[in-house]
Amino acid sequence: MPRKTQPAAHQPAQRSSPELSCPARIAISAFLAFNLFAIVAWCAPLESPLLTRCRDLVRPYLVFTGLFQKWDMFAPDPSKLNNFVGAAVTYHDGKRSLWTFPRMENLGYTDKYFQERYRKYANDCLRLDMYSQLWPDAARYIARQNAGSGNPPAAINLVRYWSIVPPPDSNWQEPAATWNQHTFFHYDVVPGDLE
Repeated sequence: MPRKTQPAAHQPAQRSSPELSCPARIAISAFLAFNLFAIVAWCAPLESPLLTRCRDLVRPYLVFTGLFQKWDMFAPDPSKLNNFVGAAVTYHDGKRSLWTFPRMENLGYTDKYFQERYRKYANDCLRLDMYSQLWPDAARYIARQNAGSGNPPAAINLVRYWSIVPPPDSNWQEPAATWNQHTFFHYDVVPGDLE
């Protein structure tokens, strides 16, 4: 006579995870390996012809995905400048206003996440003379941002603002920011710029 077994009191049902196909596992592994390679090649603090070629290879991907990082803010010589870029907007009726690219200290956490690239663009590229080819497009962008009223912009002056960050010492107190400024580009707005 067969022996009867008692059912287990209460056993939780075991969930089985779906098995990935071999091609899916290979694709995921390749994706992870490429990302690891790209980030290490980009962030390695070395300079060599091979590393330069690797960076050139991965640059489009890292810039497109936002995974690039410049480590120069940490070492070996971090910036001693606090800076931002703004614009003096002159309207057709002669009124003026100041406009700035997003400044992180003025934004909430969610806005910081989405607007950090604009700050980075302005502070790391737009303010530098070596990127002067960007200035007319930036001025047209600012003109379009300020064109909402019946008084359209007539001229845009791009302005660099900066202050020197003093080195820390044992008696350090936060100084009042003394902002220097320099108008580095003037652009006369034409009607087609506002479309």
